[in-house]
Amino acid sequence: MNLLAIVALCGALLGGGFSWLVSGWINSVQIAAIKTEQAKDAAIASQLSLDRLSATQAKADALSAQLAKTEFQLNQTTLEKSDAIKKITPGRACLNSATVGLLNRARETTTTAVPEPPGTLAAESTDIATDTDVAGWIVATQGTYETCRARLNTLIDFEATQDDRK
Repeated sequence: MNLLAIVALCGALLGGGFSWLVSGWINSVQIAAIKTEQAKDAAIASQLSLDRLSATQAKADALSAQLAKTEFQLNQTTLEKSDAIKKITPGRACLNSATVGLLNRARETTTTAVPEPPGTLAAESTDIATDTDVAGWIVATQGTYETCRARLNTLIDFEATQDDRK
């Protein structure tokens, strides 16, 4: 074989090997840069998620505290009204026993016939509802309604802040 051919072959082999080695180094540097960029992006995404979670938790805590305060005030108002009702109502018969019986069966799916009113006076019956009882039920129902409304409004406020972040 010709010496020139051997030198050319060795030069080609050395040049190819050197290019392969250099391209490997370049690729390693590029892969390291990509991995570094991905790690930075993951850290940023993680921090954003943590910030969002912290803000959501802070909002939930604030709304919970506000709701607890509102519920306490509503309970106080209900108690005050209940006490006032007992003072200003005379306790006279308001609903007779037939009406009370019918209302107490309100959960039943069918009501046959309305029972005949008893022959005794309403004041003598033990199953009557007084004006104090009726007013007390109204106050309790109003308090329960307002508590439910406050809870629903708080949930709506929380969800509205969640929608703003999407």
